[in-house]
Order: sequence, then C-alpha cells, then structure tokens
Amino acid sequence: MILQPILRSRARRIFARRLWAFVALLMLGAVACDSEDSVEPLDRTLTVALPSFWAETLDPSLDGQPGLQYHGPLYDHLVGVGPDGRFNHRYGLLEGWDPGEDASTYTLTLKEGIKWHDGVDVTSADIAFSINYYAREDARCAVCPVLAGVLGRVEMPDSRTAVLHLKSPHVSIMHAFGPVAGDMPLLAAHADGSDGGLGTGPWKMFARSPGEWIEFEANTEYWDEERVPGFARLRLVLAPQPADRAEMLKRGEVDMTVLRPSGRPWSIDEPQGDVPSVRDAGFVIDGPKYVNTTVMRLFTASEPDSLNNDLDFRKALTLGIDSARIIDAVYEPEVAEIAAGSALFSPLSDGYDPELPAYPYDPVMARESLLASAYTGESVVIFSAPSYGLTELIQINEMIAEDLRDIGINVEVRAAGYTDILARHSPRPQQFDDVAPAPLFHGVNYQTWPDILGGIKRYLTTDPAALLTYHDLERGDRLFDELSAIVDPVERDERLRQLNREMYEEYWAIPVVWRHEVYGLRSDLSGWAPTNGTASDLRLETVQGVAG
Repeated sequence: MILQPILRSRARRIFARRLWAFVALLMLGAVACDSEDSVEPLDRTLTVALPSFWAETLDPSLDGQPGLQYHGPLYDHLVGVGPDGRFNHRYGLLEGWDPGEDASTYTLTLKEGIKWHDGVDVTSADIAFSINYYAREDARCAVCPVLAGVLGRVEMPDSRTAVLHLKSPHVSIMHAFGPVAGDMPLLAAHADGSDGGLGTGPWKMFARSPGEWIEFEANTEYWDEERVPGFARLRLVLAPQPADRAEMLKRGEVDMTVLRPSGRPWSIDEPQGDVPSVRDAGFVIDGPKYVNTTVMRLFTASEPDSLNNDLDFRKALTLGIDSARIIDAVYEPEVAEIAAGSALFSPLSDGYDPELPAYPYDPVMARESLLASAYTGESVVIFSAPSYGLTELIQINEMIAEDLRDIGINVEVRAAGYTDILARHSPRPQQFDDVAPAPLFHGVNYQTWPDILGGIKRYLTTDPAALLTYHDLERGDRLFDELSAIVDPVERDERLRQLNREMYEEYWAIPVVWRHEVYGLRSDLSGWAPTNGTASDLRLETVQGVAG
C-alpha cells in the first residue's frame, strides 16, 4: 500500500512529461500520427558532445574531477549540492550528518530506500567501503590524499549509519564528499571497486566504445523521482575540436555540446567564433558558472620590502585594472564576468557576501591612490605564464600592463615558467636579486570551491605548500586555526564574511574575472540545471524536450 502513492505520483509525472513533449512537437509542426517523430521523450536519446573522456575508466578513484563528466551520470555523492553549488540535502545520499562537538567524529545518516542499479540496498557498509577505497595509497582522485591524511576509521552502528573518526578535527571535510570540491561518489561494496560502473545515479551503464562514445540508459527507478531522466538514453560522444562540436550541433548530430570548456585556452588573436555563431543560429547558450577565477597575486609575504605591502599602492593596482575591457577583448560575455568581492571568495564559498561589489575600474581614484603611496617610479614586474595551459593569461597580462601604465606605473611584463614563479614565492619568504620592487603574477585561482578553509591555508598561512600572497602569514595561521575550531556553520560563515570584508578592504589580491563553462543547446530543450562551480556535475537527467 505504501508503494501505490509513489507509483501514482511517478505515473502522473511521466504522463505530464509526455504531454509536454507532445505539445512541444505540435508547436514545432513535427507531429504526424504515423511518424516516428511522435515517439515520446522517454523513447529518445539525448546526445552530448564532449571535448575529452579523461582516463575513460568507470572507477572514480583512478582519475579525478574531469572524469566525472564521463562516468558521473552513473553515480551519486554522499553530500548533496544544489545547482547553485551550495549544500542541499535533496541531491545527496545522506539525510544529514553530525560533526560532533569538535568536528573529529562525524555521524553520517543515509536516506531510506536507496538501491544500487542491480537492486541491492545501499547501506552504511557501502560508505565504509568507499571511504577506505578512496583513502588507499594508489587512489588518484584529487581529494583522495586529503581524505587519506585525516582518516582514522569508519564504524557502522547500523545499516543506515556510519561514524567517521578523523585523526584530528576537520570542520570542512564534508565538502570532499560533494561534487563541487570533491570527486568521490559512493561506490558499491559488493562490486569491490570494479570498473563495471555500478552506481545509484539517474543513469545506468549501457554500452561504450573507449575513445569514441559512452551510452547510458535511464534509471526509471531512481530514488529522486523528480530527477528520473526525461530521455530513454544518454549518449556522450568524443569531439576534441571546438569548431567540430559547434558544427555537429548546427547539423543536428548532437543535442548539446561544450563550446568552450573553462579549462581550455582562449586567444585574442584567434576570435572564438563558435559561441556567437551558435548563439546567432538560434541555439541556447548555458552552462555551469564560477568554474574558476583568474586573480592577480601580490607576493607580499615573499617580498616583505616590496611596494605590494603598501595599502595605497595595492589600491591603485586594483582600481587601475579594467576587467570589462578584458572580457570584451578576450572572452565572450557568456564565458566570463567581472569577479566581485575579495579574491578568495566566490558565490559558491562559505562566507561569500553578495553586498561586496566588484572593484570599480576607476583610473582617477587609482592615480590618486598611487600619489598617496610610496611609489616613486620604480619598475613593476608582472610575471607572465600560461597557468594551467590557459594561454590567454599572457595576453591578459599585456592588457593589465597597459591599464597600469595609463595610471602612471612603470610596468614590465616578464615571461617566466609557472613552476619557476611558484618556486620564487613559496614555500617560504625569500629575496631574489632579480625581483622588482612590486612583483605580480596573474594566474588561475580555483578557490571558487565552497571549502574556503582550504583556500585560507593555501594563500594566507605559513603552510609549506602555501603560495604566500598575504602580507601577514602569522596572522593567517591564527585565522586558519580560529576558523577551523568553529564547528557551528552559521557562526563560521559569519566569521568568514568578516574575513572576506577585511581582505576586500585591504586589496590583498586582485580578482579579475570569474570563468564559466559554455554549452550550446537545442532551443527545444528545457530544464537543464548544471551544478555551478564544477564542469563535471552536468545533471543531464533534468533535461526535458523532444530532441532525438
């Protein structure tokens, strides 16, 4: 009797979806009673072109975040994250978690009634298996080492409860079990970590041709009935070249495609015609937002005597950069937007304050701040390197140099290898004879993630791996320790907001742009809600329409 309302609800939902598709077909003039075009959406295939399949394994422990684009439809994460990139219990396998008194003992509670694709119940044994599997020495996912470093043991008091014991308190460890900051979806203990693709996700493994395509079938018994796929099958095809993907979309060979991945380079010398051409052809432009941030780093800690430690000078640098001009010249408007707030925070982060606007481009105020600073005409060096292969950063650095020269700063752009730049300015403050009075470096900052404590440790502290872009590392250490001890998320968020404002008012680093992932979609598709902050959690099960 309990199942009857659920079945009735599912039937109503499927009927409504089919009715919507029928109406859409009528509007398109594509319905004929005896035509294949009248096939209902659940009998159709959604085809998506992607630029890479990464390692092409179905075992998430053996690749990393990029691999989730390929195998992610099969799996669910323990921690739910909504389309906005923030915690949302609806989307995860956990009903909730309790960090205990000091965030060293987490009690995780599974939702009821979740099953693996083979019909086996999901239990706490799967949680224990997954955590230990990801923490093993030969695991290669991005956050696997983080988990391995803090993991003590996992207990299973009952079938729905797992207790995670950590070696030391970790107030943000749960971010690692979500799809934005982490890449560790739940794996089946009875599958023993095989490459078979057994999951709990909205799609089931169907067939694949490595290096060419992978196909899934809809999991019609998916535990979240509002996200049962709208198509019978999902087909991901490999198409490395952006121009090819755009043409495939225009020709109707695919229903969606990545036009410009956030991790692929752009070039001011080679106009990116695929985005505007697809837009002008009537397709929808959409995709996950805030996938990464570009930031001008000021090496204040490694160069304690530099002008970068002068507040007025940092203010002049910040207000003198025209981010809007950079977006107009290098990117498409759908690809990037001016970054707001301080450099460490994004709309996905704990402590993000929407009331902190983007720094204005104000050359008049920049010149006034420069006159108030200790600057006397010295040469300022921008170290330029294609961080993470993003060659457009070199071009952007030249544009930034033009802006800073315009306000009266003597700027030199000096090519340097990325690793060489980091070697100069981490892990400990050092002096170099050939470093100018105000060394700068513009590169990618991936702290669009919600776990802002990781960003604090990476940029503000004396940690051996820190990038030393903060002027008071000892204070940074104290801040990290203080924030790491605040278990209450509301209290921690408020304290992080204070830090965000302090960093904003001190101009400690210069946010330039937030970069997005850009897709082209058929205009008759609807309902897509990818997860902001990650290029891998696409949630293609929410796509509705009549594509085929």
